[in-house]
Amino acid sequence: MKSKLKIFNDFAEGILPHEASYLLKDHKIRDKEKESILNTVCSNASSLVVSYDFDENIDKRKYTYIKKWISKKLESKDVDGHLNYLSIIENKILTDTIQPFEEQHLLNQITSYTHTSFFFQKFYELVREYQDFLLIRFRYKDCKLTESFLKDNRDHYLIAVDVKEQLFFATKDLTRQYTSGSHDTKHWEEKLLGFMRSKNLDGLNRYNAFIRLVFLYFNYKEYEKATSIFDQVDKYFQEGLMYSRRILFNYYANRVILHSNLEDLEKAEYYAYLSVKQENSDKLFYLNNLIAILLKKEKNKEALELIVENFDLYKKTHNHHHKLGFATHYIRTLVRNKRLNAAENFANNFLNDNNEDVFEHRWRHFFSSYLMLLITKEKYSDVLKTIKKYNLIEREADVMHLEDFIPKIHWYHSLANYMVGNFSEEKLKKDFIKTSEKTKNFSKKGRLDFTDFLERLSFTFPGLFSSIKSHLVSGQ
Repeated sequence: MKSKLKIFNDFAEGILPHEASYLLKDHKIRDKEKESILNTVCSNASSLVVSYDFDENIDKRKYTYIKKWISKKLESKDVDGHLNYLSIIENKILTDTIQPFEEQHLLNQITSYTHTSFFFQKFYELVREYQDFLLIRFRYKDCKLTESFLKDNRDHYLIAVDVKEQLFFATKDLTRQYTSGSHDTKHWEEKLLGFMRSKNLDGLNRYNAFIRLVFLYFNYKEYEKATSIFDQVDKYFQEGLMYSRRILFNYYANRVILHSNLEDLEKAEYYAYLSVKQENSDKLFYLNNLIAILLKKEKNKEALELIVENFDLYKKTHNHHHKLGFATHYIRTLVRNKRLNAAENFANNFLNDNNEDVFEHRWRHFFSSYLMLLITKEKYSDVLKTIKKYNLIEREADVMHLEDFIPKIHWYHSLANYMVGNFSEEKLKKDFIKTSEKTKNFSKKGRLDFTDFLERLSFTFPGLFSSIKSHLVSGQ
C-alpha cells in the first residue's frame, strides 16, 4: 500500500548523519509529536541498517512543519548556499541591479561578519566592490561602514590570501608525490596542522588544509594520524561548522579510503554508501570507492549491479582518472561474476578508445586486472603481446621501489612465458622469488595484500605457488 507520507519519507531519506547530529542539538521543539517525527528522521539518518516507520496517525501538517524546519535550519548553516548568495549580490553590484532591500541585508551582514567565516575572503572582496559602488554614488555614510570593515579586516584578509597560496603549493607537491611516489612532502605536515586547527583563520582555508593533510597522511600511509584529524573535523560538522552537503559527501568519500586502508570494511562500506547519495561531478569517484569495498567484501553481484546502474555516468565523464578506475573495477567485477568474454570485450574496447590516456593515472591497476583476465582465460600469448606492446615491464621497473609494491606484471609475464614453454618450472620459481625479494618495503597491510595476490594467482599452478609462499614466509 502506498504510504501517505511518501514525499516526507523521500525527504527524510536524504538527511545525512552529521546533519542529524546538528538538528538534534539544542532544538526548541516542544510539541511531543513534532519531536517524535524529528527523532525518527535523525535515528534513520544515523543508520543504514535499521529504519523506523513514521506514525501516519500524526497530523500531516506536523510533518510539513518539521520538513520546513529542517530545511530552514540546515540552510542557515549551508556555506555553499552562502557562496551562491555572495556571487548573486556581486553580480548585481557589478551590473547596477542591486535592490534597496538587498543592500540593507548586505549592510547588516557587514556589521556582524567575522574573519573566521567560511567564505570570508569572498565576502571581503565583495565589500571592496560594494565600496566602489557606493563611492561613485556619493553615499559617504554607508562608505564609512564598508571602509571600517575593510580596514579592520585587512590583515586577516592578507593572511587568508597568503595561506591560500601556500595551500596551492602544498597541493602541487602532494599531487606530484602521489603521481611519482618520490617527492617528499613531510615538511608540509606541521604547517597544514596549524592552518587546520587555527581558530583565527577562515573556514575555507581550514577545511582545505584538512583535505591536504589527509592527502599527505594517505601518501605516507599514516592512517592513525589521519584518523585523529578526521575525528577532529567530525566534531566541527556535528556543531554545524564548515557545513554543506558537498563538503559532507567529500568527507565521507575520504572516510571510505581511510577505513579501507585500516581494513575496517564495515565502516568503509557505511561511508561509501553515504557518499554516493548525491548527484555531483565527483559521483563516479565515490562509486569507484564503493565498488572497491564491495569487491573486498566479496559482494560481487552487488558490485556488478551498481556498475550496470551507473554505466551511463562512466560514458559521459571527461575525467580520465575516474574513468580508468571505473573501467578497472568493471573488468574485475565481470571476472568475479564469471563473465569473462564480456570482460575481455570491454577491456579491448577501452584500450582502443583510451590508448592515449591510459597511462596518465594508475595504469598498473588497469593492466593488472586486464592481464589477470587473460591469465584466467589461459590466453598466455596475448599476455606477452600486451606487455610487449605497452612496454609494461620497463614501466613497472621504474616504480618497483615504492612501498607495498607488488610486481604483478612481472609475475604475469613470467607465468605466461612458462605456460608457452619459454621458461622451465625451476626458472619460473627462481624468477618469482628473485622479483619478490626486490620488493622489501612491505608494511603489514602490504604483506597481506601480497599474500592475497598470491592466493588469487595460485589457481594457475597450485603446487608451485604453495612452495613460493612457504619460501617467502620463511624468509620474513
